[in-house]
Amino acid sequence: MRIPVVRPAVAAALSLLAATPALLAQQEPPPNPNPTPPAGGPPAEQQPAPGRQRVVVSASGFREAELDTPYTFQQLDQRDLVERGFRTLPESLAMVPGVMVQKTTHGHGSPFIRGFTGRQNLILIDGVRFNNSAFRGGPVQYWNTIDAFAIDRLEVVKSQGSVLYGSDAIGGTVNLLTKSSRFRDHAPDAAFCTGSAFYRFDTNGGSHTGRLENAVGEGDRFGLFAGVTYRDFGDIRDRVLGTMEKTGYEEFDFDLRFDWAVGPKATLTAVHQRVTQDDVWRTHNTIFFESWQGTTLPTPDLARIYDQERDLSYLRLAGSELGGGAVDEYSLTLSYQNSTEDFNRTRLRSGNTQVQLDRTTVATLGAALSLESRIGEGRIVYGLDWYSDDVDSRTHVLTFAPSGALLSDVRSVQGPLGDDAFYDLAGAFVQGRVPAGSDWEFTAGARYTYAKARIGQLDDGAGAPIKAKRDWDQLTLNLRANVALTDEWHAYGGASQAFRAPNIDDLSSLKSSRTGVISTGSLDIDPENYLTYEVGTRWLTGDFGLQAAAFWTDIRDLITSRPIGTDPGTGEVITTTTNGADGFLWGGELQAEWQLDREWRASGFVAYVDGEADAFPTASLTPVEEPISRLMPLTGSTALRWTGPQNGLWVEGRVIAAAHAGRLSSGDRADTSRFPPDGTPSYVVANLSTGWQVDEHLELLLTLENLTDTSYRTHGSGVNQPGFNAILGGRLSW
Repeated sequence: MRIPVVRPAVAAALSLLAATPALLAQQEPPPNPNPTPPAGGPPAEQQPAPGRQRVVVSASGFREAELDTPYTFQQLDQRDLVERGFRTLPESLAMVPGVMVQKTTHGHGSPFIRGFTGRQNLILIDGVRFNNSAFRGGPVQYWNTIDAFAIDRLEVVKSQGSVLYGSDAIGGTVNLLTKSSRFRDHAPDAAFCTGSAFYRFDTNGGSHTGRLENAVGEGDRFGLFAGVTYRDFGDIRDRVLGTMEKTGYEEFDFDLRFDWAVGPKATLTAVHQRVTQDDVWRTHNTIFFESWQGTTLPTPDLARIYDQERDLSYLRLAGSELGGGAVDEYSLTLSYQNSTEDFNRTRLRSGNTQVQLDRTTVATLGAALSLESRIGEGRIVYGLDWYSDDVDSRTHVLTFAPSGALLSDVRSVQGPLGDDAFYDLAGAFVQGRVPAGSDWEFTAGARYTYAKARIGQLDDGAGAPIKAKRDWDQLTLNLRANVALTDEWHAYGGASQAFRAPNIDDLSSLKSSRTGVISTGSLDIDPENYLTYEVGTRWLTGDFGLQAAAFWTDIRDLITSRPIGTDPGTGEVITTTTNGADGFLWGGELQAEWQLDREWRASGFVAYVDGEADAFPTASLTPVEEPISRLMPLTGSTALRWTGPQNGLWVEGRVIAAAHAGRLSSGDRADTSRFPPDGTPSYVVANLSTGWQVDEHLELLLTLENLTDTSYRTHGSGVNQPGFNAILGGRLSW
């Protein structure tokens, strides 16, 4: 694999990073807008009172109070992830209104945000783009290659559009803010050393999770943070299916972060993260498949196993008051990411055993500059970003006779994707906010995006290699408004454009996708285009908080699949990518919190998504309008929490419910190993969680998950959720 050449603009940025510390040595530190305790110190205060406004950093590109945010968003912090017993990052989003988390297997997870998933949602790690050009259509497993225990907090911004962060922020943007030493929160010039050790055991599956982290440094000068996570997931048990074999896997992660105050108002940050996962099975297409509610699998494989590795490193210079006050805030980031996916598919063909070994690696070099300035009474955020993917993909097929003798050894022209491929994505953006009178604020923004794909080795359909090159560009716009109806009640709304240029997967894929389907790419496709309209309101009083929002997304030129033939050897349907015509998604969310008194808090939400799009269920060139795949059914949750006034004890009960999911596309109906013929049944699940802060150093946690041992699965998943599960955990801090 080749690392992309550092281009002149990136070299210039490196020079700026090297020269800036001396220029900024006399500046003062920026204020911390959202202070939290140092790693390993006393636990943060339990969730803020409903009427206390949170600070939002991802929605508009600058820090603002939530009542001033003209978008629908949700925040979660590390305590939400730990206290509610979530196993993984994707699972943690299941309690976000309007989000459904599909799981092909327990080692994977793909959030559907307002009906969109995979490459149509954008995930950021500390503002660094995580998506790459290998993301395929439909659910993807890559979100699960992020260590949830390395996250300090996250923000989900729904229907954000592509102006601020990139061309695939369509259903939503998720920005993960990772843990650090918080060296600026400690006394100036004072040495510090803090840390914690966390352990969790799940009785369902006998799973173990351990996390060790430590922070050292000197207040206001520097800080070093290190964390290590090990996870050994056992096979999950369901009341109806019993133990679901091959649902367990192992994971080892670590993260390092060094922050250095190069000036009182500037910080240089260096980060490295790594995640490795071994033997993640997709059992729904193998001999370990078990029928549930009528699901079927005509020809199971012997094995479908993934090994995944991911690295992220970045260097960032960030601060305030640059250029004599012309720039209030700035951030310059250089990043490098590398992901490797190994896939083993073993199956019987004509009495012989065929082993298909796929490997896809994606190396991504990135550079991003973001600036914030004041112009009169308004503010603008503006900048540039560039990411370049180097994609290598290969397939090696071995065929063995029943005796074990090797019959053939074939290396394909390409792998699951076109080999020797490059993908550049560059953008320039500006977004401003101006007040109009005392009650109104208007936000307007624009992004210019340029995308270019180059594939060095692509199978022409007859086994011969060809080359391909495509490029696209487009301007996208965003317009929003926020009005203060009272001091405690605001309304917001607007329209956001987005477009998604075809990626390497769209252009060159050659892989198994749904049950009995082989997906192939096409060079003759155009970008997808979206326009989302949204209206919403927030009401925050001293004891009560309410947020409601409704949206409508127009879809143009959606990239979808069309059948073009059948594999004569396996009978699998072969599809190719094509642009559909029109479609739409609509829905809404309602959520509320109520502080009943000092000790009791009630909360809940309800959400619904619906939509249709043109699709090609047959080889006909005439599309048919049908439901969009994997539509989230009516879903809701209610919770009641008691917090002891003095003894550090809390108890929370939660009920989660989803209606019958029967709106199926033709692709859903054909995917018989994941979708019951009548759709996914409704379910109601109850959980009970409690925690006790024994003293400033020791915290104990217990979650009783799925109290009624209900047999259920999230719509579109290939595996059931765990049955009754007792999750025991504890954290020791120093």
